[in-house]
Amino acid sequence: MSIFKQVKYATLSFDKYPELLKNKLSKVIFFALFFIIIFSITYSLIPFAYGYSKTKGFDNFVQKYIPKFEVKNDDLIIKEYKKVSTSLNITFIFDPIQSSSITSEDKKDTKGAIIKITPKLIITPLQSLNTTQFLKFFNIQNNEDLNTLKPIILASCIISIVILSFSFSMSNITFLLIFFFLISFLVKLNGVNMSKEDIFKLTVYINTAPFILKFIFFLLSMSMPSYIYLGVVVAYLNMICKILVEQNPSLKITN
Repeated sequence: MSIFKQVKYATLSFDKYPELLKNKLSKVIFFALFFIIIFSITYSLIPFAYGYSKTKGFDNFVQKYIPKFEVKNDDLIIKEYKKVSTSLNITFIFDPIQSSSITSEDKKDTKGAIIKITPKLIITPLQSLNTTQFLKFFNIQNNEDLNTLKPIILASCIISIVILSFSFSMSNITFLLIFFFLISFLVKLNGVNMSKEDIFKLTVYINTAPFILKFIFFLLSMSMPSYIYLGVVVAYLNMICKILVEQNPSLKITN
């Protein structure tokens, strides 16, 4: 049974669940991992793709947001104070006067993270870096030299996407295992006798529709309420348990 057929049966055809549960366990695990990995990669890629579309590439970002600067005698020369809000929800502040903190004036009329660049320090939300050492390390003397950062930024983005994808995948696998125990309880509550293997298969297939719905919410930049996700799972489970018992009365738990 193809993946697309499994999706169709799992989301739209309650009467096909007895057929779905006959699939080999290995095929069901592959089905679950396929969705988890594909969606996790997509979840990770979209923020970077959105950022790229907004900045229109590194060169355009530098030209639009980074003012002219130069390094003389190991000192960063910034001509004037400048605050630049970017489409990445990061505000860059260029301050010609040395500072060791982000002031209330810096925070005024800003949203998101602030990165402040001064002659001696680069002040980020997590730590401060020595401006001279940073520029020396990458051999940056002026705006044109910022091109040397392009491969580093690209590599950082790739590493970040891999880490985020792995994190999302592990989170979804853990989430699925938690639902396995919940559905085991609900199956018994519905008076249906099923093996642990069939309950796991049922868990995977029942989560298909709300999982896709959650992804659609994400694409719409909305957060799917947990009660909707759980409600869809419970509604599917109740319908499927009735069909399973109708097609195989021996599954009914008798007192």
